[in-house]
Amino acid sequence: MVTPLALGAPGLTLKSVPTILNYQKKCEEPIALSTSPVIPAADSATSHRSQFTHTRRQLLTTLLSTPALLQFLNQPPAALASTTLNNSNSLRPLTPPERDAIETAFSTTMAKAKAPVMLRLVFHDAGTYLSAAGNGGLNGSIRFELDRPENFGLKRGYNVIEATVSKLKGTAAEKTVSRADLIALAGARAVRITGGPVIDVPVGRIDALEADPEHRLPEENFTAAEQLAAFAAMGLSPLDFIALSGSHTLGSKGYGDPLTFDNTYFTLLLEKPWENKKDEMASMIGIASDHVLPDDVVCRPLIEKYAKDKALFYKDFESSFLRLSTLGS
Repeated sequence: MVTPLALGAPGLTLKSVPTILNYQKKCEEPIALSTSPVIPAADSATSHRSQFTHTRRQLLTTLLSTPALLQFLNQPPAALASTTLNNSNSLRPLTPPERDAIETAFSTTMAKAKAPVMLRLVFHDAGTYLSAAGNGGLNGSIRFELDRPENFGLKRGYNVIEATVSKLKGTAAEKTVSRADLIALAGARAVRITGGPVIDVPVGRIDALEADPEHRLPEENFTAAEQLAAFAAMGLSPLDFIALSGSHTLGSKGYGDPLTFDNTYFTLLLEKPWENKKDEMASMIGIASDHVLPDDVVCRPLIEKYAKDKALFYKDFESSFLRLSTLGS
């Protein structure tokens, strides 16, 4: 059943936004785009791409012309910060025995060096959520999607999840915590062990039995407006988008220490080192979808705030990560 888009803006329902389900049915109209996703820059390999045909850019252009969506994108950060978590009645806190068992298992299966790929795994699993369709999200379907071009390099991350499942046999967390839960918990642990905020992730997600629809992840050649629209289609705000983009501080994209979670991503966005053509290394920092953000009127104020205030970034990242990790629950 088609449900209203839960975007947090008054009046923004499927009556005012084109039905995204129609987009899925029109994927055969030829527009060739890269499959490299936006958020998962950490530990990604952007040289591995393939071409496919879809109409996502056309959809986003239409979305961006919708008055209700424009109203949503233009909300002040204070209003965006009040966006509530998904109404996930099935989720619950970990019990202390479950928490202890999972942390013990992760201590042997998930080294600190795995942090970037584990965080990327969260984004690729959750990023398939489509609010209008009411499906996708962080549901463990990534295990059926590892051969997709945009998921290149994620097998070694997902192997950590399977190894953890094995380690949990005979513990309080055996069969009480799903693979989807473990993906979310691993992402939160990745942030914590690299110096970021402690995120108390609830559990109770149900694992999918098949792959989610293809071509739903944002791409690295999107404009700032297209990225904002893609996140809006997931039910996430501009604040969520910019806060979650801060995860690019982990990994191999040049935003400081690849295994330190901090706000360096935002300070470098404002400095724009990639514009220094005389410095070959500096010109390789980040990806195209990062480079366009400082010049966007919606994104820049948030970037400036996070560049100045790491504590605020941590606070907002925690809330946005929880929203992302409960999409589809």
